[in-house]
Amino acid sequence: MRRTRAITFVSRGLVVGLLAAAALASAAERNRSASDRVWVAPDIDRYPVASVAMVPPATYDGNVEARKLVEIAVGQALKGSGHRWVSPFLVRDYLLKAGGDSLGRAITEKLLKNPRLDSLDAPFLSRTLHARALLTVRVDQLERRELEAGQTGRPSTTAQLRAALVDSTGRLLWTLYSNETLEGAQQEADANVIGVKASGLNNEGVGNTTTAPPFAEVLSKVCQRWAESFPKRAAPDSSGTGK
Repeated sequence: MRRTRAITFVSRGLVVGLLAAAALASAAERNRSASDRVWVAPDIDRYPVASVAMVPPATYDGNVEARKLVEIAVGQALKGSGHRWVSPFLVRDYLLKAGGDSLGRAITEKLLKNPRLDSLDAPFLSRTLHARALLTVRVDQLERRELEAGQTGRPSTTAQLRAALVDSTGRLLWTLYSNETLEGAQQEADANVIGVKASGLNNEGVGNTTTAPPFAEVLSKVCQRWAESFPKRAAPDSSGTGK
């Protein structure tokens, strides 16, 4: 009987059908699967923002490691946007002073329902975090699927993220949904099994296994694409005309 180990930070009720669909993909498509859905406000040039604060990423299971990994990947990818970014350390400090842990939990609960801030929360958080715009990220799935010795296939790592940028009034400026799956090296059952271990009613193959890509690698690929659509801060007029 084949078994697969899963190391995962996931949302409640993940759609198992996604995994089944991936299994049916052609060999050429199995190495890398990626998709983005992006929306940018058509009149975004009318609402330039100078500073952005990233609210701590929301995860369904409250996994601290997942939040940190996403925070790092997003920060590295978007640091060249031209905005003044409020550091994650300052964001947490401001939130703690404004409302303690309860404020952070309340924000996370709202983002789990809707991955953007609305006009009720944005003005308060904008003042609290000293930023003219707020970036929110929700982790819908962050999962590694490893193979047991004796299985044939490719281990894989999947990330699904939703992000939104609003200004200090809650006006939506940019949204994005990303889905990325990277696969590790092909594993052949016969080539890897070097022994057998008895386990209850079943026998398990023992041997070398290939490894799924690390979370950081997949997140980096996702967030690097974000930089292409993320609103850039307009460069100051250097023409000397004063207009």
